[in-house]
Amino acid sequence: MTSPSGFSQRILRVDLTRGKVKKEVVDESLVKLFIGGPGIAAKLLYDEVEPWMDALDPLNRLIFAPGALTGTLVPCVARHFVITKSPLTGYFAEANAGGFWAAELKFAGYDFLIISGRSQTPAYIWIQNQSIEIRSASDYWGLDAREADRAIRRDLGDDKVKVADIGQAGENIVRIAGIMNDSANRAAARCGVGAVMGSKNLKAIAVRGDGEVRVADSATLGTEVRKLNSELKNDEFTQNFHKYGTANAIEACVYVGDAPVRNWSSNSQFDGAPELNLPGGYAKISAGIRSCYNCPVACRRVVSVRNEAYTTEEGVEGPEYETCAALGSMLMVSDIKAVAKANDLCNRYGLDTISTGSVIAFAMECYEKGLIDKNDTGGMALRFGDGRTLVDLTKKIAFREGFGNVLAEGARRAAATIGKGTEIYAIHVKGLEIGMHDPRAHQAMALTYACSPTGGRHMEGETIWVEAPPFPVPEMNLDGLERLSTKRKAETAFKVQNLWMALSAAGYCLLACATGTARPYTITRNIQLYNIANGSKLSFEQFMEAGERIFNVRRAFTMRHGAKRSEDTLPQRLLKEPIPAGPSKGSVARLDEMLPEYYEMRGWDTASGMPLKDRLVALELDDIAKDLYAK
Repeated sequence: MTSPSGFSQRILRVDLTRGKVKKEVVDESLVKLFIGGPGIAAKLLYDEVEPWMDALDPLNRLIFAPGALTGTLVPCVARHFVITKSPLTGYFAEANAGGFWAAELKFAGYDFLIISGRSQTPAYIWIQNQSIEIRSASDYWGLDAREADRAIRRDLGDDKVKVADIGQAGENIVRIAGIMNDSANRAAARCGVGAVMGSKNLKAIAVRGDGEVRVADSATLGTEVRKLNSELKNDEFTQNFHKYGTANAIEACVYVGDAPVRNWSSNSQFDGAPELNLPGGYAKISAGIRSCYNCPVACRRVVSVRNEAYTTEEGVEGPEYETCAALGSMLMVSDIKAVAKANDLCNRYGLDTISTGSVIAFAMECYEKGLIDKNDTGGMALRFGDGRTLVDLTKKIAFREGFGNVLAEGARRAAATIGKGTEIYAIHVKGLEIGMHDPRAHQAMALTYACSPTGGRHMEGETIWVEAPPFPVPEMNLDGLERLSTKRKAETAFKVQNLWMALSAAGYCLLACATGTARPYTITRNIQLYNIANGSKLSFEQFMEAGERIFNVRRAFTMRHGAKRSEDTLPQRLLKEPIPAGPSKGSVARLDEMLPEYYEMRGWDTASGMPLKDRLVALELDDIAKDLYAK
């Protein structure tokens, strides 16, 4: 039975400490205010996790939230989001992944899975429609994420079961650990969500469902989806993305100064980028294409690596743009086979590739500068360009072996442990290593990173798609932007962040639906499909306001949990050291030119960084206003 909103919006709660299971229905008011998925989950986390709770405390919540449209006929909405308090930053955490797990949870009848407590022994959750069990995972503890995925499906006797699990990194509470799904080929990687799962002694969530996701008007939705699928099939941009995926971007991004090189120190000076690109050197390992649930774009890469040093098993998935940059250009590694091997190890162990590449780049620069030596690294020589060291150190991080134990804490904590002025080489915001787009090359990205509630995460609002052609968004009225200019960039970040919050809540894949990659997907169409499915009548302005509301809930959580206005900044390297060559030569991130206008647009206090009471009330967040302004 559907709720008045058109969606069931059911919550499954699992308390691992008490071994209890509870089912609830989401309050209808939350659907109206927050759309669904990670929007609602953000409010639930705000309400249930107090500032005094540590991220690794059993009382911390681990919330799995597929998007509102996930599991419906609408294409490109296969994502789920993991919401929690981050053990890396201490603030709001979100990671998201594609694949098939999210749709399966919806088919089992649940829109949210909220996990609390800690099991005394290793456990996994088995969800089969209305049957929920907490089972022993002792036989799977110690296995990597792919091995555990296969073993659980084998033991359940159903290969169609979908598994989300952690590898050894999560078990070892590595603070840059993620949560894997789809046989450890898809990752909800950022913010240390895998460490939270490991702290709960939870190895996996296995799901099998045979229901359906009901919508308000299935006939009209079917008609509109058929039109869209036909257009996607014949769209040149969509088909190009299908053919090459995000690995098509690394060469161009290095050239323009957008992709980081040598720990962000010498962008546009990496000659090995063509070897990481598809077409290019990536073609040597490319072995096929794979799709997420109900996605006609199908941008996932299957690779085959046959090399004595870097062999992977057949059928695994290869690195995408962020990973090609983090494990490639950041480390000056141009061997695509080494990058693919390290990527697969990150997937098996359950490591965030962005943070892994970043902490290794930090360590390599510290070694190069003589701030650490072989006595610190256990005999390892950490040199840029060394693919073997990349692979070896990835394993050491996952297992907390030797120097890997220091890097397993993330760049900020690693620098604090080492000392000696190494902090300047730890490139992060609020403790989260920065995504692989340089704010010196696209100025609005400086605001995205500096003011993100989660830290240096590009998925809070990747402005590069509107700062530079050929991906205009007519509804946003942001034409004519120049990427190296700060003009109108506060407005750009404000609008893109709000849009991405709303689209994520609906469940849309941001690559396909928010960047112009799948060109028939306009923002107007995104909203239209959501309204048909939900039985709502959201206007563009209301959709964007919902995104602003979601963003402010996340911001309020982070500020309430101890963030300071001074943390809305970037590493000095990005503020002071100019890009040395190429189309972005001489540019630095001019954050201070944009912050005052951005704060004004957001309705945040310029001294404290806190969302102002009047703005919160205007966004119908009266309860949060009372929390923040109780005195």
